[in-house]
Amino acid sequence: MKVFEKKAILYTAGCHGLVHILELSYGALLIHIATEFGASLFVMGILANVFGLAFGIMGLPAGLLADHFSERRLLMVCCLSMGIASIIIGLSPSIYILGTGLLILGLSLGIYHPVSFAFITRVTTNRGMSFAYLGMGGNLGVAIGPLLATSMASIFSWRETYLFLSIPALILSVGFYFFSNVEIPSPQKIISKVSLNNISSRPLVVPLILVFIAATMNGFIYRGIVTFLPLYLNERINFSLFNMDKALLAGSFTTIALAFGVGGQFLGGYLSDRKSRETLVFIVSLIAVPLLILMGNSQGILLVIISTVFAFFYFMGQPIYNVLLADYSPGDQRGRIFGLYFLFAFGLGSFSASILGYIAGKFGTNWVFTSSAGFGLITIISTTFLFIRYLKSRPR
Repeated sequence: MKVFEKKAILYTAGCHGLVHILELSYGALLIHIATEFGASLFVMGILANVFGLAFGIMGLPAGLLADHFSERRLLMVCCLSMGIASIIIGLSPSIYILGTGLLILGLSLGIYHPVSFAFITRVTTNRGMSFAYLGMGGNLGVAIGPLLATSMASIFSWRETYLFLSIPALILSVGFYFFSNVEIPSPQKIISKVSLNNISSRPLVVPLILVFIAATMNGFIYRGIVTFLPLYLNERINFSLFNMDKALLAGSFTTIALAFGVGGQFLGGYLSDRKSRETLVFIVSLIAVPLLILMGNSQGILLVIISTVFAFFYFMGQPIYNVLLADYSPGDQRGRIFGLYFLFAFGLGSFSASILGYIAGKFGTNWVFTSSAGFGLITIISTTFLFIRYLKSRPR
């Protein structure tokens, strides 16, 4: 891997971690913010919806921009606007300014995924491992984000937390600015030894639709897990450890479970450079469903173990899907296709918080995970068709 590739991965992986820290900080700090402004949870929920939808909807326009402008400059804008939005939130004098800051932050975070993924497919040769490193950075952000935000808020305040998080965003924007002045050679298009998809001038529509369906269902599962797993662990953990508060213990185990996703990302990226991506996503989807069912019917240390195993295999699928998407899309349209992918995964996927929240209130939190297994069944159907298509296309 060349120096410019390592530098590109380092910057984009660091940015990925920060994106997810900022994504999850609002939920972690929600009670602190609501208390200061005297706002109801309904109002705070509306702001969360505005933030989440902005995050998801921005994927498509960001992807379109990535097909026509420098991805590095767009990533610089992403980081700069993330920093500015965090400052607006941290200094917000009213609930309306807070909402404006969250809207800007959601749009800023929405730029990242399609632009960075198009960037990485253009400037790196080992796509599987490149996406693995990107995913590992994101997973660290998902794992430590809530814990970091709540820890800082307990020492300082929620305002100082956002102001502090603006600093790495602004530093990254400067890094991308100087990085964008360096001419990066575009590697030759390489056909993977294990991929049978020929690079063409047109996207492969049917497999892309199947990947988008799987992405939407995986987005539903992701949003449900990061939203309700801490609460579920708090309800189902029936032991104590070092006299820790039960909520803190549940939050710590959530962080541990999500941190295991880092290893899953690495393994997924490693295998996707060596094995059939269609086979891998089919296997991962088969593993996820029974684990979700077990999560919905477990408690105590068994629940912690199953949650950790699930996180490993769930996040293992992410770099595989990303490389698969690059296989099915031509280079000059990759930005918009990644944009559509994240519109489905984050935009449509954001509605699962409301759907699963209703289910949790009506039937119990355990049904969040049992219901998510239903989303996983649709993923299995989609990946089964991808796997069959791969088997039929193999030379005999």
